[in-house]
Amino acid sequence: MVIERRHIESLDGARKSQIVATDELIFLSGIHPESTDGDVKEQTRSALARVDALLAELGEDQSAILVIHVWLKDMRYFGAMNAAWNEWADPENPPARTCVSGELYRPDLLVEVVVTACRTGEVSA
Repeated sequence: MVIERRHIESLDGARKSQIVATDELIFLSGIHPESTDGDVKEQTRSALARVDALLAELGEDQSAILVIHVWLKDMRYFGAMNAAWNEWADPENPPARTCVSGELYRPDLLVEVVVTACRTGEVSA
């Protein structure tokens, strides 16, 4: 099995890969919005757009997602996050999802997501 790692970065001294993929599974971690200027609905839209972009790098799309874990800064944002979620999620094939609240690593972040997806396409060597 080959393990592919992309977007290796260092955040506050902690090195991580934003994408880790095998020939069968894809893991996306620490997916947050490009900008933290907007409210939680806008931040959720942005974070989910980043999920789409990262999956596209691997030749996949939303249909490959198995589960998404949503982290909210505050559960009072649940309704607004859900509004953005429902705009994005395929109504016929939504992924499994959990949503919890917790302190995020940057105070201006309102949402962050973690994704597990499967590889449906051919993996390039």
